[in-house]
Amino acid sequence: MDAGGALTRANFNREIVDNTNIQGMVEMGCAASTIAVRDLYRGVDYLLERFSQNGLPLVSANVYDKETGDYLVRPYVVVERGGVRIGITGVTVPDQKIATEKGISVENVRLDDPAESLGRTLPELRGKCDVIVVLAQMSLGLCKELPERVEGMDFLVVGAHSGYSAKPYEIGGTVFMQPGARGQYISDYRLHFNGEGGYEGYSGESLVLGESVPSDAAMALRVKEHKMAVDRLNKQRAAEQRAESRGLEKAARKPEGPDCVGFKNSCARCHDEQTRHWMTTAHAHAFETLEKATQSTNPECLKCHSTCYTDLPADGSVQVNTDLRSVQCESCHGSGAGHARDGSFGGVSKSTCLVCHDPKNSPDFNYVTYLAAVKHSSE
Repeated sequence: MDAGGALTRANFNREIVDNTNIQGMVEMGCAASTIAVRDLYRGVDYLLERFSQNGLPLVSANVYDKETGDYLVRPYVVVERGGVRIGITGVTVPDQKIATEKGISVENVRLDDPAESLGRTLPELRGKCDVIVVLAQMSLGLCKELPERVEGMDFLVVGAHSGYSAKPYEIGGTVFMQPGARGQYISDYRLHFNGEGGYEGYSGESLVLGESVPSDAAMALRVKEHKMAVDRLNKQRAAEQRAESRGLEKAARKPEGPDCVGFKNSCARCHDEQTRHWMTTAHAHAFETLEKATQSTNPECLKCHSTCYTDLPADGSVQVNTDLRSVQCESCHGSGAGHARDGSFGGVSKSTCLVCHDPKNSPDFNYVTYLAAVKHSSE
């Protein structure tokens, strides 16, 4: 199950990204998802088309069509696993503005009070299943208030809180599962029943999707094919923009701050020893790692795997100049245009490294260890 927020708000490659996300969930056995406010960014029709096209049920007990008064999507689904009927419903926090793409209107969408909506839905659902799961696209604080206002929830998945809880916890008889955000964790719970089919409890935890969790070969192949498809589209878009600009390379924006020239055109002329050492480090091959991962047009990756490209359009239309690929001298020491010959140029501190080696992208970063791997012999 997924607690909402599956759709991207990126302006380019959106359909292929959204289809891959939803198809991946279906292949992993996901039985249902609910609606996040951000999922309405491109309107109701786009949302419904993506999920119906890929065969993943959307459920919500508190999202309505204002014009008809009907549920926008089905209020719940009942799935059977191992002879156990599991009822799944969802709710979305109502008190927030629905931001949409320019020209898109969602004025026909109504978000009712979650507890009141569940109070109407759960009694009906209880008669059709053995266990009820609520997918709550709400903050942790609002989720914790639900058991005080409505009865009948066996499990609740917290869907709009970035922090994760490795272990489940109970509030008012409802078991809370808090898997975090950004697809970095997954909750794995098992329900236990006796020989007569009576529910006896559960076991499980939320796992960090790190090296301890083996990758699935079929899913890894799907991700690779997706990256290749996006990369092809990005390169095609960049080529079209260059053609439109009549060879002026309009797509290659200037970086923020002073212009950089690249080590070949400047640094290597005087700093031969340092250049030869740099060539042996991972920094010198940072762009190659993107090419191997089919991410050489991903603007989020290029900010740290290229030199001085800090202002990149989000649509993947920029291809990095060959002279500024990988983490070169100017990435750490500053633009060569500002070179000072009194020995004060290019000082490196921990804050220099943390620009890229932040907790999200480099969780195992240790300044002393990492610096030793790239520090030039003469420094």
